[in-house]
Amino acid sequence: MENWTVVDVLRHARHDWMNRLQLIKGNIALNKIDSVERILEEMILEAQQESRLSNLKLPHFAEILLTFNWKPHPYHMEYEILHESGGLTVDDQWLSTWIQSFFHILDSAVEPYQENYLSITFERFQGKTRFVFDFNGTIKEQKLSILSQWFAAQKEIVEDVKIKEMDISHFSAEFIL
Repeated sequence: MENWTVVDVLRHARHDWMNRLQLIKGNIALNKIDSVERILEEMILEAQQESRLSNLKLPHFAEILLTFNWKPHPYHMEYEILHESGGLTVDDQWLSTWIQSFFHILDSAVEPYQENYLSITFERFQGKTRFVFDFNGTIKEQKLSILSQWFAAQKEIVEDVKIKEMDISHFSAEFIL
């Protein structure tokens, strides 16, 4: 974990907001109101998800996800919390270590400079925590086995693992913790 100062956090957040405001301003100048509305809707949805994440009472995990795209990774990550009521039934430190180990493996497996996108959806599910990882992009063919091995090893650590699809351009996996 990197130790973020308040100034660091504010600088990154301000940079993100300024980029979006410039997009809005440019689209207004071009009279592309549909694009302005789309950007604003995306900003609202993202702020709602950030609020849900912050309210889970998992501060280390929240910090990892909130600052993820501020750091260099060969893919962009988005997350969605499906239910906003109640916290997740998992230890914050354990979850933080687990998700970072996944990001580390994926960082090494993904082909850089491609359109790589990771979506993480999570929710409370039957008293447990369910995560769904969905990746679209390019995985280095020689690294696919390392990624598969990480998924297989999770069967020893988490309650349930389902690999729905896995090849060099896409994978989808569900974890019940």
